[in-house]
Amino acid sequence: MDAPRNAEKESDTFEESNQHREISPDQKQQGKKQVTVSNSGTTQLVSDSVAESIARDDRDEANHESDNDNNVSINDNTTHLESLSNFAWEESAVRAEDTVRGCGYPDIPDPRDPARILDRSELRKQRLIFWGIIAVINVGMAMIAVFAHKGMIVFVFILFIKSKDFLSCLVSAFGLLIRRIYRIFRPLSPVSQQWILTLIPAYSESEEQIVKTIYSLRDNDVGKHRQVMVVLLDGRHRDIRSHMTRIIRDFRRPYISLKHRRGVLKITAGFAEDVPVIVIEKMRNSGKKDSLVLCHDLFNVPRKNIPLYTRLLREEVWTNILPVLTEAEDFTKFDMVFCTDADSTVYKGAVASLAEAMARDKHAIAACGLVFVELEPGFEWSFWNLYQQFQYTYGQFVRRRAESFIGKVTCLPGCITMIAVREEMAGAIQKYAEPITSFPVVQHQVQYLGTDRRLTYAMLSQSKKLHTIFVPEAISETIAPQSLLHYLSQRRRWGSNAYFNNYHYWLGRNMIVVTRIAAAIDIIRISMVYYRIVNTALFLRSLAKGVNFMEILPLIIVACFPIAWYTFTVFVLEPELRKRAHKLFVGGCINKLISYFISLTIFTKVLNNLGSQVWGISGVTATSATAPAAPIAANAETLQREAEEGHTEPRSEADRAENEFNVL
Repeated sequence: MDAPRNAEKESDTFEESNQHREISPDQKQQGKKQVTVSNSGTTQLVSDSVAESIARDDRDEANHESDNDNNVSINDNTTHLESLSNFAWEESAVRAEDTVRGCGYPDIPDPRDPARILDRSELRKQRLIFWGIIAVINVGMAMIAVFAHKGMIVFVFILFIKSKDFLSCLVSAFGLLIRRIYRIFRPLSPVSQQWILTLIPAYSESEEQIVKTIYSLRDNDVGKHRQVMVVLLDGRHRDIRSHMTRIIRDFRRPYISLKHRRGVLKITAGFAEDVPVIVIEKMRNSGKKDSLVLCHDLFNVPRKNIPLYTRLLREEVWTNILPVLTEAEDFTKFDMVFCTDADSTVYKGAVASLAEAMARDKHAIAACGLVFVELEPGFEWSFWNLYQQFQYTYGQFVRRRAESFIGKVTCLPGCITMIAVREEMAGAIQKYAEPITSFPVVQHQVQYLGTDRRLTYAMLSQSKKLHTIFVPEAISETIAPQSLLHYLSQRRRWGSNAYFNNYHYWLGRNMIVVTRIAAAIDIIRISMVYYRIVNTALFLRSLAKGVNFMEILPLIIVACFPIAWYTFTVFVLEPELRKRAHKLFVGGCINKLISYFISLTIFTKVLNNLGSQVWGISGVTATSATAPAAPIAANAETLQREAEEGHTEPRSEADRAENEFNVL
């Protein structure tokens, strides 16, 4: 539960600037434990070995990792050494409690990672087994289709793989009708003021993008609702502090990451004009998943196994920082956590729409908005933008809307999602953060490579009563890949998450029957992507020979109804889609021409990279130069944990300089 608020606000707590303190060689050699008094008034022991262990871990890692960057960003042209120099604070008198050495946190043993690491041999065997299963299924279906009752098998298969979209459209149509009638008799009730913690995780985004996001979210027409913003910098320094007009606290704390490594957090709290902001900077990159877990540990209901240092930091934040950021307001706790990206554009009113939709559904644990592809200037008619715009909108209005009507959206996009602050989130984050100790590679694949879809599953697995919903009135735009290489890199990751998480939706705990059936259909449809070549050829052959129209009428209805419903949605139901109708038409034509070949390529890449947690290409926009691809194949020892959530920094001289840097 939330830490109690401290009624007494000592003036020295709110000093504006706490600068970096250099430690003399004599102090480093002492290694003596110092007795300090923590904020809670209890005496604790802290040792110099804490910081020394951090530096030692960094040096060890630098000596064993390659010089390749697993996640290349071309939005940031500064070298790591240049950004590192920005950490050098001016020398001044610093309060001991604002440093790692004097914070009063107890010394703990070096953390051990309990996760199981699959070696090359284990990965190779499991890949061969999985490839064998897929081959048997596809070859077997092809033989049945060729030698059995050709027409019946072909038609039944097409009906089956099209059935999910067909049923989704029926659910959406009846759901919209029933909701419209219901609201005639039961209008929407007003919603009380909601306190929203807005999370802005950043890695490759520029300082200007982050600051722009802060002010755009402030001006998002949230109405009576209130926001506190948290910028979480993942190992790349951005000088957000210089844009803050009032600093209430500036300090550093030790930290244990999801990878069970020591690190340091630099926390700056204050105001950017009238916006309460907390900037949390991880001195070393740990990945987006680590950032999400840290945010929920600090501001949502904490999990039972929350790390000691994170728990102590949570107590500090709730006792000494949040009371000042929310003074003169009736604040006791957060109601929701809004998640977005610094490179996404959130339309006005989106935050309020999500908050009110969540507040009206007592079973809602999360809600997501509508995502469009951002059409950057000069790239409005880009081949890749048009193609992906159609994919985005078709998936959301044909499939996601239907999932929302049954309260089980299975993938909440990270660029526009609102998450409730409630007890079930403690269990969800615990499940989301747990290391995998079992042998099956599928468990490793979904836990370490997945973010949005995996977190959604972790939430829904807490109870059958929980809802995840889609709110199309809340709109955002995000930048999409602009090359085949970048597109395949992204979709290899997305495809892996979708395919393997469906096994959990099919067989996992607390899933409703509808979700299990939908997941099973998706698994079969994707697994038989190679057989679809034979099936399509046989279908065209049957048409050429001539078939009875009444025999294929059910097939025509099931196959064509989804695109007919989507067209109706574009021109009649959704004004935002109607504005883009001409481009969606072109995108739909492109999709028909290349989608099968793209699907075949992506699934092949998913199987070939089973067990790989390399993130791939990141941070490439339409207006940027081509980024080199991250390595896709590497040994399991390097990838399994080092590439967790993908953002692993290059191990060059710049990194070694950072590792030698005194993080006190």
